[in-house]
Amino acid sequence: MFVLSTVQDTLFIPASSFNPTATSTQPPTSAQSLSLALNTKYANKVIPDVGLCVCLFDIQEASEGKVKWGDGGLWHKLKARLVVFRPFVGEVLVGKVKSSDESGIKVSVGFFDDIHIPKHLMPEPSAFDHSERAWFWLFPSDDEDGNQRDRDDPLGAPHEQRMYLDKDESIRFMVEDDAFDEGLPIPGLAATGGPAGGGGTGIGTGVTVEVMEAAKAKRKAPFRITASIANQGLGIVRWWADAPVEELEEQGYAMDE
Repeated sequence: MFVLSTVQDTLFIPASSFNPTATSTQPPTSAQSLSLALNTKYANKVIPDVGLCVCLFDIQEASEGKVKWGDGGLWHKLKARLVVFRPFVGEVLVGKVKSSDESGIKVSVGFFDDIHIPKHLMPEPSAFDHSERAWFWLFPSDDEDGNQRDRDDPLGAPHEQRMYLDKDESIRFMVEDDAFDEGLPIPGLAATGGPAGGGGTGIGTGVTVEVMEAAKAKRKAPFRITASIANQGLGIVRWWADAPVEELEEQGYAMDE
């Protein structure tokens, strides 16, 4: 789930960073200033094709700081390792159901929310209950005719037979794929001032707040994970907590040795 990624960078440490802090009478060391600058720049940010940076792990190399004319700070060339969140394909994780709609389920692992389980990666038979705003799964029974009816029309099954994937339930899922998207600039974001007499709703020429909000809503997350719960042992954690192995094998969910 977490990996170490090496980065090489040149960081500027302003002179103000060497002032004593409110919690210490001693000025911070160069290592402390560099660590703070690295965490400020990378922590909780997505690095394209690398993953979500969590924090600094260590600094492997750092040059002596150089002062350039006019800024009064120090410039350091350094090599560091970052703790990065990027689970590998096939890895099994546990999170919580964040929301559900007709397209599938959104899952959160606390610090990362852009995990999507599409409907074609749900266990069969399953369906979305619009009244409950939640997906449910029908566990296979001993009645073959009933199983076929459930596959043909899951929404026709009695409510007591439905195993719901409710919001905030713990869910076990398997990573199927991930994707990065650097995105396009939002129209008007860099513009200054609006049209005269626009009542404050204009952002640049011909761009309104409503247009900007719509563009933001359409933007894809910079790092997304697609997951599956279609395999054995996946789905809501409590489904499998007390299930005996013999019963699962009889239902066709043979346990791997």
